[in-house]
Amino acid sequence: MNKQAILYTRVSTDEQALKGYSLPDQYEKLKAYCNLRNIDVVAHYQDDHSAKSFERPAFKKLLEFIKHNKNKVDYLLFIKWDRFSRNAAESYEMLGILKKYEVEAQAVEQPLDLNTPENKLMLAFYLASPEVENDRRAINVSVGMRRAIREGRWIVKAPKGFDNKRDEKNKPIIVPNRDAEYIKEAFQAIASGNFSQQQIRIKLNTEGFKCSRNNFSMLLKNPVYMGKLKLRANKNEVEEIVKGIHEAIVDEDTFYKVQDILEGRMTKNNYAKVHSVDKNLPLRGFLKCPRCGIPLTGSASRGRSGNRFYYYHCRHGCKERVQATIVNKKFEELLKSFSINEDVKILFNEILFDLLEETNGKRKENIGKIETDIKKIQERISNLQDMLADNQIEISDYNSAKIRYDAQIRELASKKQETIILNKNIYEQLIFSFSFLEDLPYHFSKSAVDVQQQIVGSIFPEKLIFSENRVRTARINEVVSLISSINKPFGRNEKGRFCKKTKTSHKVIWLGFEPRTPSLKGMCSTC
Repeated sequence: MNKQAILYTRVSTDEQALKGYSLPDQYEKLKAYCNLRNIDVVAHYQDDHSAKSFERPAFKKLLEFIKHNKNKVDYLLFIKWDRFSRNAAESYEMLGILKKYEVEAQAVEQPLDLNTPENKLMLAFYLASPEVENDRRAINVSVGMRRAIREGRWIVKAPKGFDNKRDEKNKPIIVPNRDAEYIKEAFQAIASGNFSQQQIRIKLNTEGFKCSRNNFSMLLKNPVYMGKLKLRANKNEVEEIVKGIHEAIVDEDTFYKVQDILEGRMTKNNYAKVHSVDKNLPLRGFLKCPRCGIPLTGSASRGRSGNRFYYYHCRHGCKERVQATIVNKKFEELLKSFSINEDVKILFNEILFDLLEETNGKRKENIGKIETDIKKIQERISNLQDMLADNQIEISDYNSAKIRYDAQIRELASKKQETIILNKNIYEQLIFSFSFLEDLPYHFSKSAVDVQQQIVGSIFPEKLIFSENRVRTARINEVVSLISSINKPFGRNEKGRFCKKTKTSHKVIWLGFEPRTPSLKGMCSTC
């Protein structure tokens, strides 16, 4: 009785184009092999899928055929072992499955007698070679793509707003299309801070610019629109932004202003808003590049040992990159300089006493006025009741006036309570803030990252710069600067006594900090 065989042919699109593989050619060779050896062909399956795994439609059907025709198939025949698989580990597993059904897999152009132990070495070579070839091809493709991106070329399908073209050297390039004006309008509108993403997207949608919510959000974050390309990080290189050779749709200032708004770093008063960030990168969003002035971002890379290392780095392409641990440590050293000396503590208590004394007087005055207004309204309600009893007004008029007066009383009562509470809250907040500043580094180190960012944003209204192994800034919060010892110590009079004339404290003139200090001259005539 003749042996029974299933023929299997496979080709992927790139193999057929580059290597000349053909499904009909494979089939004819396999048929000829079977005719020469009197082998009956019971089935033929063909795939046009990659051989990186056995998740192929035809191969799955092939296995089902074998399972339902147990002991009726002797061979699974294919041209070469790379037609069978390009994954050595999965190949051995599949050979085991076929052996379970007593089916021998064989490559007609690379025949092996697997009953001979030495031939298993050759099998390992045949199975591993395609996988090695795949891996090498993948590496070459990745290297080629990274090289092209580094040269400024967009080499895949053009993003929205651009078309794929060829330059004079027949190399790929992208050029703006008619959607570019819509995208430019979107960036300018978001940068103004007056519109949300959804508002702009819906408006442009009605004008003919079709874009989903998710794609629109991704579009606004893509540096390609400012003429740059993102080169993603790998195990050897950090992520960076490189200059593209294509025409930009928006300028860099507008693009980065939009990024600040999207990441929640910009508010109307230019104070940084808290946004989600890694605990190892508390200064992400608060640093700017000392070379180009663009805000630094932060990310982690994995070392050979598997540990993660955190860095603050520039996204502008100037290669500024510093270890986050170093910057964080230097920032904490800067916070230590905000200690409060004894003179300031004394002055603070005097100012607080004067402030509370003054506000307490105003508070009593305001509360008295509110109580007087409430009494006047209550008298009007009483008069209304008398007029209603004397039939001088209709019940509808009385009800309408009563509702209005009751609302006024509730509003005044609420205002009175707020005045009482506000005075207490001011005092408690001032005491807490002062005690917080007394040990700022400790509170900062013990706080969660969102609280740390609130601290940074409230103390430093402008971006920080790390250079020459120190953290510096152009300006700090005026209140903090006045009560911290980073400023000049408060003056004493000719007798050596500390001057505490608080009525003139508002005359302090701010000159900036880098690490310049505010002048305290003029606080009083005796200093």
